[in-house]
This record gives sequence, C-alpha cells and structure tokens, in this order.
Amino acid sequence: MSKTQIIINAATGRMGKELLQATVSDRDASLAGAVARAGHPMVANDVAYLIGSEPQGVVISDSLANELSNDKVLIDFSLPDYSMESIKSAVEAGSPVVIGTTGYSEEQLTQINNASKSIPIVLAANYSIGVNSLIGLVKQATKLLGDKADIEIFEAHHKHKKDAPSGTALALGEAVAEEKGQNLNDIAEWARHGDAPRKEGTVGFSVLRAGDIVGTHDVVFALNGEMVTLRHEAQSRQCFASGAVTAAKWLKDKPVGLYNMQDVLGL
Repeated sequence: MSKTQIIINAATGRMGKELLQATVSDRDASLAGAVARAGHPMVANDVAYLIGSEPQGVVISDSLANELSNDKVLIDFSLPDYSMESIKSAVEAGSPVVIGTTGYSEEQLTQINNASKSIPIVLAANYSIGVNSLIGLVKQATKLLGDKADIEIFEAHHKHKKDAPSGTALALGEAVAEEKGQNLNDIAEWARHGDAPRKEGTVGFSVLRAGDIVGTHDVVFALNGEMVTLRHEAQSRQCFASGAVTAAKWLKDKPVGLYNMQDVLGL
C-alpha cells in the first residue's frame, strides 16, 4: 500500500506543529507539503525547524494552491475565514480535505457541505479516539437517562481559544439532542444569570477559558440523589493530530461526500 501524501495547512500554528510531527512519525503517511501565511518568517525553511527534527526535505510554502493536487490530502486546522479560502482551493485542485477548524457560521457550514459534492471531506470538531468514543457513550446514557436527568455540558480550554462553546461541546450536545429527537438550539441554555429557575428538559452549557488547558469535556446526568458524569480530558494535542492523520489515510480513496470521525472509526 502506498503512503498517504499529506499537506498541513497553517503549519506554523500550535496544532500545525503537532500535525507535522504526527505525519512524519506515521509509517503509512508522507509529508508532501506545509503551508504558512504569506510573510511568515518560517516560509522557505525546512519544516524541521518547526518540529526539532532532522531535515525533512519539505520547505514551508506560502501558496497552498501550488501544493495541492488530487493525490494529496489537505489537513486544515486554522481559522474559519482562512479555512474557507483553503477549501475553495482544494475543490479547484480536487484534493480531499480533513477539517479540524471550528467556529464556522451556518453559512460557512453550508458552503462546506456544497464543497463535499466535489471532493471527499472529513469534518469533525474533535479527532481524538477518546472523544469520539465519548460521543457514543453520551448517546447511550441519553437513551437510558435522558428523560429522567438534568443534563449539563462543561468544557475547559486554553485562554487563546476563540470559539465558545467548543466544537466538541456542541457535538456532545448534538448527540444528546439527536437521541432525544430534538433540535439542540431548541433545548440548549447557553448562559444563565438572575433568578430564573432551570427549564425542564434543557441542556446547559458552561465554558472555562484559562491558562494552557488542552481540553476537558464533562457531560453530567443529574438525577435525584445521584449523578452520572462522563469525562474526557486531553493531556496533549497529539491525540487530535494522530486522529487527523488517521482520518487522512482513511479519506484518500473515498468517494466525494461529507464524512465525520465516527465514519472514520466505524462507530
């Protein structure tokens, strides 16, 4: 089996470096390109300077369009507006895309869905195997306890994260809503203040942004006299990066369409 050729977008960022390391460490993947914004001081340098390795023979580029082709998979963990431009370039080149960017607007999500009619795309808020297992467990718990418990979702991330609640927290909320046969926007409580009591059947969200927290997610099912808590705690970003590379290897021969990490893992 030939190695999967992978291009890392936003390669100089926090997740970009983790993705570079995960790609060069995977025996079934090959780093085919790395892209940074125009004017970044690392452009034209070997990616080795970003990951502290021996020279890789891959020079950081500032032109994504020049790197893409239909035999290479793009991994994009960036910011929504920049990501949308990258996806447009991928469609033009026929490149499959693994998307880990979060914080898209509804309009942007619609554009991604439209792009998936031309190229295969994996879109997931979280690429860790643990979190995707948690989503399945939340569905099971909701089936058993959803009509008996008050449900709360708590998430914590580093202070630089821009979107809140996190994409993973929203995915967990969607899992609850789907199992209850409801729309998340109809049952979510995004903020609380004042003296209003909790509304029956709602799902509460709480957000913490502080320090350098990698990512913690709790889903609480509170019953009278007892409480069930399902938790995932990421101890490093490597779990997300390794999962994204796994998704890229899975995606390379897939037909056009929109997939998620549950599809990749067969859950």
